[in-house]
Amino acid sequence: MPIAKVRSKTVLCLLALVTTLPFHVAHAKNFIGYTGKGWNSDFGVLRGQCDAKLVQSEALKGTLTEQMAYVESTDAFKTIFTETQLVDAFAVDSHCFGHTMELVPSGQAVRWLNPVNGVGVYLSPGAKSDTCRTYLGVTIVNGEKTKFRGEVCSPSKGAWQIQQ
Repeated sequence: MPIAKVRSKTVLCLLALVTTLPFHVAHAKNFIGYTGKGWNSDFGVLRGQCDAKLVQSEALKGTLTEQMAYVESTDAFKTIFTETQLVDAFAVDSHCFGHTMELVPSGQAVRWLNPVNGVGVYLSPGAKSDTCRTYLGVTIVNGEKTKFRGEVCSPSKGAWQIQQ
């Protein structure tokens, strides 16, 4: 059989296979997180800058929790992000933080500028255990830098809690 005919049949078979796959298989998640959950977008964290404006935009649509990992609002979270009082400001910091913990390798850093309240964040995930990671970071509020560090653990896929 000529090679051109074999290639043609191979392409047709592959096309037939793709069109018969269930929708969720044909449109698989491209980014597998630390917790094992798949994500369609990294929102820029793998390049070192969380796209905070896009995160804010998606938060206003109400579907962000399905699209990004997040850190739960606890007293420990509020001690780091003291300027996060508006719902969409919280969403930006919570999801950029969570997605960084979910996708970024240890030792790499991610930064973002919250478009709602102007808080700048520099965050670097650290060591891993079965369900937890350490982190180091800096917030910048009105030009004043505040360092923070701690551990965050994942009680469920895509959700993280800061440990006290």
